[in-house]
Amino acid sequence: MNLIDRYIHEVGRRLPRKNRSDIQAELRSLLTDTLEDRTRGEPTEEDIVALLKEFGPPQKVAASYAPEGQYLIGPTLYPLFRMVVGIALAAVLGAQLLAIGIGYIFDSTLIQPLEVLGGLFSSVPATFGSVVIAFAILQWFDVRPESKDEPWNPRSLPQIEDSREINRGERIFGIIAGSVLLALLLAFPDRIGIYTYPGGVFFANPIIAQYLGLISFSLLVSIALDIYLLWQGRWSTLSRLARIAANLLSMVVLYLLFQGHNAWLVERGASGFITSIERLADDPATNWQLIGMQAFRMAFGIALLVTVIETMVELYRMVKASLSSETSSRLAA
Repeated sequence: MNLIDRYIHEVGRRLPRKNRSDIQAELRSLLTDTLEDRTRGEPTEEDIVALLKEFGPPQKVAASYAPEGQYLIGPTLYPLFRMVVGIALAAVLGAQLLAIGIGYIFDSTLIQPLEVLGGLFSSVPATFGSVVIAFAILQWFDVRPESKDEPWNPRSLPQIEDSREINRGERIFGIIAGSVLLALLLAFPDRIGIYTYPGGVFFANPIIAQYLGLISFSLLVSIALDIYLLWQGRWSTLSRLARIAANLLSMVVLYLLFQGHNAWLVERGASGFITSIERLADDPATNWQLIGMQAFRMAFGIALLVTVIETMVELYRMVKASLSSETSSRLAA
């Protein structure tokens, strides 16, 4: 029945979520009943392939379950719409991150987190709305993607991805990297800072030293969670909630480090990277320290943004996995 599962999954991908589970259950019942009538309950793969060819490609079946006029964006255009929305939103987020990074380097005025969120809240809906309008116009004029003349083969159906399986390599890397970083922090807490040249003068980083305990705790939580996930081998709702909680802790730590470096630089009149470069000729040793602290601030700012995006993705995966589990339960019933 693996081909039938893959077929129903592909049909469901092209349907709105509201009616997806009911239509999938109806389609599964129709396919299995037809197979039982034809094969007396013992279908071969060839029987399944022949039946699916009779039903037709998944996009055709999805489109047949409701008149196109009921949709703002119908089943024929829906897969393309999802892909374009993903690309457009990724481009918007990438542009925002690039603008923030350039601002940190060249602008002495710091971009505040609320300003970043405000920019996202204004640009993301505008981008999404533009894509919706464009596809609604295509739907209105009944524009359809070109279809290939080659006969459709049910064996070409993609495998159903199991979103609950963990990436073992990613978890192992996280454990090793976190352990090495934690060991360095605990073994050499007084050697974390900036070495300046010429002269080889060392300046300790006072902000990292101030939050060393909180940094170590955050790393321990992340390492312990990766070990647990490696042992379990699969994601669950509880482990996803734990990952989101660990990310929130990391976000708090990164924000404190970022703001701590920013306050330190503001006190010395060097909030902008360009300002530090301009002052380098006056006192090279001291101003190399300023540039080093600028680099630390930039690294923590980028890490914070990446963690925020990762947390949003993890939250989306948790909701998606929960909805998929509910759909599977309904289909099984």
